[in-house]
Amino acid sequence: MPKIVKLGNVKHCMTSYEADRLPNIYLGKNGRVTTTNVLKKDPGLNQFFNNETMGALDNYAEHENLRIYIKPLENDMFNDVAISVYKDHDTKAYFPMNVAKTKEEVPQFFRDLYTKIHKSIHPLEEHTSATKVRHSKWTDAKMYFENVVERYNEKRLSILDKFND
Repeated sequence: MPKIVKLGNVKHCMTSYEADRLPNIYLGKNGRVTTTNVLKKDPGLNQFFNNETMGALDNYAEHENLRIYIKPLENDMFNDVAISVYKDHDTKAYFPMNVAKTKEEVPQFFRDLYTKIHKSIHPLEEHTSATKVRHSKWTDAKMYFENVVERYNEKRLSILDKFND
């Protein structure tokens, strides 16, 4: 049975399969993350991409003024979904991803998703972790003796200055 779909001001006649592949399901409160009915009907992918799991990403997209489209890759052997990131109608990123297979991989999947999106928007930011400088006993002793010698030389110069006056 054909479906009539309105895209902008133009109406199109499509089959139900074609209509299900249109990105018309909004995830989150702001509607910045969009997916398709095909992904929504797939029980394996639906548990990762729903209103509860995409709420934080939707808030981030609202803050950065992004549009994020998530679609399933049905005929791809290696990847499960494709993610497109748009900012001001310009494509910022397009990347395929594998969905986590076990419960232990789920946090890493979401962490990778968020970092890939963030790095696609801010490519020049370099994230470096703070490193603690460790002093060895040798460098500590060397610094101590340098300070002692410096204070001794200052005291000697002050005594010579007093003697000259």
